[in-house]
Amino acid sequence: MIMLKKFRDNQFHKALTRRKASLKRTVVNKSFEDSETFLLLFDCTTEEKYNEFTRVFSGLQLNNKKVYAVGFHGQPALPAYCTKVLHVIFLGKSDMNTTGIPSNELVEGVLSNPFDVLVDLTKCMHPVFHWIITLSAANLKIGTPARKNQHIFDISIEQESPVSQEEMMKMAQLYQNMFQKRMI
Repeated sequence: MIMLKKFRDNQFHKALTRRKASLKRTVVNKSFEDSETFLLLFDCTTEEKYNEFTRVFSGLQLNNKKVYAVGFHGQPALPAYCTKVLHVIFLGKSDMNTTGIPSNELVEGVLSNPFDVLVDLTKCMHPVFHWIITLSAANLKIGTPARKNQHIFDISIEQESPVSQEEMMKMAQLYQNMFQKRMI
């Protein structure tokens, strides 16, 4: 069992490295106020976590931001509490291969779109998010890295204890503006 996991991880990292080699991206940090397009990666494995995400999504839209999102539910079929919304992609077990690589038709548009900001609200909880974060053309990537993926964000938020996705978004905005050296 351990050998199979190592084999899958190795296959995932080889494929990621091949795709990453052709990636060209420029890091641009606009303030939160100046950023117009956001890509959110969120956890929807429970209804509570999905509801946290919807509050974050609505808050950004109220600030006139264009929001796109990818959520991971980890189930074979879309849970009943997940509502299909424009610009939101849900990923489950059937949407990726055994190594964790998402099917191209689902995420290819997201990967090539140069969003102003990508925010990982999940602490990169699944390889599919590692894939999206690494290969995204987003101008700025913000998140809390796990030990094995420390170098995939432009702005890393160190967080000891688990926080809600809403708190993570607040911290991402704070760090984005602090990096910009603007008053909040």
